[in-house]
Amino acid sequence: DSFVIDDLPDKDDEAKHMTNDKNPYIHGLGGPSLTSHILTVSFYVAVLFLLEHLTRLFIAQYAYLDPILESEHNRGVLARHIAVDFVSLFVCSLLAVTNWRTCKEMIQHGLSYGKDESLMKEEDFEERVFKYHPGSQRLIMMFFVYQVKNGYDTIIWGDGIEFVLHHIFAGAAAWGGLFPGCLHFYALFYFGFSEISTAILCLLANFDPEFGVAGLEKVFPKTKIVLATLFVTSFIVCRLIMWPFATYHLWRDTVNAIKMDKPHAAVRKGYMYVILVCSAGLTLIQFVFVGMIVKTGKEEIHKFMNPL
Repeated sequence: DSFVIDDLPDKDDEAKHMTNDKNPYIHGLGGPSLTSHILTVSFYVAVLFLLEHLTRLFIAQYAYLDPILESEHNRGVLARHIAVDFVSLFVCSLLAVTNWRTCKEMIQHGLSYGKDESLMKEEDFEERVFKYHPGSQRLIMMFFVYQVKNGYDTIIWGDGIEFVLHHIFAGAAAWGGLFPGCLHFYALFYFGFSEISTAILCLLANFDPEFGVAGLEKVFPKTKIVLATLFVTSFIVCRLIMWPFATYHLWRDTVNAIKMDKPHAAVRKGYMYVILVCSAGLTLIQFVFVGMIVKTGKEEIHKFMNPL
């Protein structure tokens, strides 16, 4: 049941999908037990609380460097965005990168601009939707850990009901990937690769006058410019180029899986419908973000060109 042992051989993993007749909401796709997941999630949530506290203490030790760090509120904001948000999403991104071979077929298909017809064949959808992958299981669990901790922080910091609902839906989508278990092939992109831009955004959020530290951009002006550039670049790559490609295949495979008349598909239809709705909503949000990025970019360029 450990999450730190080496991945099981492929021959053992093959037995962990499509043939498991146990209750999927308790046994998932045959990975670690439900109890193991709950204990592991609890442990890592506690680790995030501890890391956040230690980061706050570390910043306090250097509060003399600038008056802006003397505020306990500001130190708390920095600790949250760095130790919880950035670290969590960095870990998720790292897990996706280290397990890239799981979705190697989709990556190669993308690099061929979709022209290699030997890859991502529609008739192979069942394998992509229902196969168990240990690396994906770990990634989904860590993403759920982040949603639990950040959901708590959202309430404590009073970010707003829209953010609370976001973490509830994101957490539910992640938990469904574990129990009943589904779409491990695509989890690496949606919970890992796509979060690279979000991880950078969390660092950039420290400079936001509402959710960050007011005046921080005056202390670290070049840092803000670098982070903004990295965010825009990663957003274009992960969200505007990779996202539509992955979502097309996700929809095609999920719709085919919903149409299946097999027990392992029937018990997961509810979750698959939820994923389709979530992916459609998130895809639309990408366009909203593009508008916000363009608007904010114009404002920042104007400030940069007219500092007075």
